Amino acid sequence: MKKIGLFGGTFDPIHNGHLIIAEYLRVELDLEEIWFIPARIHPLKNNTDITSAEDRLNMLKLAIDGDQHFRIDDLELRREGISYTIDTIDALHENYRHLSPEFYFFIGMDNVNELHQWKEPKQILTKSKVVAFGRPGFTPHEKAKEFLPYIRFVHVPLLEISSTFVRKRIREGLSVRYIIADSVFKYIQEKQLYR
Repeated sequence: MKKIGLFGGTFDPIHNGHLIIAEYLRVELDLEEIWFIPARIHPLKNNTDITSAEDRLNMLKLAIDGDQHFRIDDLELRREGISYTIDTIDALHENYRHLSPEFYFFIGMDNVNELHQWKEPKQILTKSKVVAFGRPGFTPHEKAKEFLPYIRFVHVPLLEISSTFVRKRIREGLSVRYIIADSVFKYIQEKQLYR
C-alpha cells in the first residue's frame, strides 16, 4: 500500500508556504509522496480572476522541480466543470488502483468548518484520511462536530503568506524573494502575470 498525500488548491501562484506545509506533512505522516492537484474551478471560491490553468500548472512544475517526493496530477484541470473533492478522490482510486493507494487528503483547519458545504463530505472521510493542518487554537463550529472524529489534526509551522498576498505584492512592485521560488518569479515576470 502506497501512502500518498493529496494537496489540492488553485495555487495562484504556488508559494513557499505551500511547499513547507507539504514537506512537513510528508515527514510527520511518513508519506511516500505528495501529489499537488491544481483545481480548475473551486466550488467555494470566486473564480472570476483566476490565472489560466496552463500558467498555474507551469508554475507548480517549476516550484517542485527536482523534489523526488513531490509530483502533480492535473486531472482536475483536464476535467470540465467544478472540481469537487469526492470526484477527484474517486478518480484517483480508479486511476491508481494498481498502487493500492492510501490517500491522505490535506485541508486547512479553517476548511473543517466548511466541510458540511462540500459535496458528499462523509464519502471524502471514508475514502481518504483527512488531515487538517494549522496552528493551535482552532475552534470547530457546531456543524463540523460530526466530522471531527474522522479528521487528524496536525499543527504545522505556517508562514503568514497566501497567494492573495503574493499577487498583491507583485502588483505593487514589492519583493517576493524567498516567498516564492525564483523560477516561479521569473515565469511570472516573463508572462507579466498579476500586473
